[in-house]
Amino acid sequence: MTTVFTNADFISLDEGNYTYSVMVVSGKEIVYLGYNTPICYDNAKVVDLNGGYVIPLINDMVYYDPTHAQCSVLKEGERADFIVLDKNVLKESNPQILEVYIKGKKKL
Repeated sequence: MTTVFTNADFISLDEGNYTYSVMVVSGKEIVYLGYNTPICYDNAKVVDLNGGYVIPLINDMVYYDPTHAQCSVLKEGERADFIVLDKNVLKESNPQILEVYIKGKKKL
């Protein structure tokens, strides 16, 4: 299943810390980060992230408060595809995790 995520700032965490406006996940992998949805994904499911900030990982260094994120606690070393934050972690401190997507699926 392919899902197009929109309406967020997708922080790439590469050398330039570039920020994109569209992310496409196919199965368990992020397959595209860019500024427009490629035409080949026109029939994909679209998820609006309501203006959040997205980083493509979560690990034991990210503070996780399940009362705010409303999903289960991840074990140390367990991978997630991405998390949605309320702030840009490159510009502001103390972001709150709004959503966690594990293996391409939203966890509540």
